[in-house]
Amino acid sequence: MAANPFLGAWQRRSIQFDAGPVETAQRVLWIQGQTHFGDVRSLPFAGQLTPARYRAMTWRQRFDAGLLGFAGNFTWIAESPKDGICTWQHTLALTPRLWPDSSRYHWLSDHEFLEQGSCLDDQGQSHRFEEHWQRIHSGPVQGWKLDQPDYRGQALVAGDWAVLIVTAPHAPQMTQPADSFAPFSATVWQRVNGTWRSQFGTADALAWDCPWTPEHLSAGGCDRPWQPWD
Repeated sequence: MAANPFLGAWQRRSIQFDAGPVETAQRVLWIQGQTHFGDVRSLPFAGQLTPARYRAMTWRQRFDAGLLGFAGNFTWIAESPKDGICTWQHTLALTPRLWPDSSRYHWLSDHEFLEQGSCLDDQGQSHRFEEHWQRIHSGPVQGWKLDQPDYRGQALVAGDWAVLIVTAPHAPQMTQPADSFAPFSATVWQRVNGTWRSQFGTADALAWDCPWTPEHLSAGGCDRPWQPWD
């Protein structure tokens, strides 16, 4: 298998919809392994996110809320040295999708690229967006999975950065605005002076507190809940 050119930890520098303003306020960390990934974003709103609040949001607000954290599988197709198509499959998410998430990419340098995609609003109108990504750690990347009767999870670590995404194993697939949310947690962690500290994620928006941190990834014992990817 060819080495993944997106391997490592990435921060989003900006996002722009259509011809609107270039937005830089939301913090985003994406860690990409060879095939698995995790993406976590800071809250673009204050207070709790409930199903009723989600249904009352505008399409753009739901776009941001649905992408607070997600993980799954990643593939890419290179059409030229600088351009191609990348696809994320959201298998773990607050609002899991029945469809893949595909965008075009254009490399600006070895550690910087533009992602160009589109999404539909409530009236079915397409809106273009462009995200500017910068790599902050080129790997290696370690990955773990959590597969229990009550919860599934995916975790990735690149250097001093980690993302943990955990959800109930049978979260409803999204074909319309949510009627309920399964327990869900997505958190970015940074190792500072040898100690893992949470940086941002869903803790302030969702009612469920995740019981796991990066410390559990390397805990000894054959019965540990988190297992390295094969």
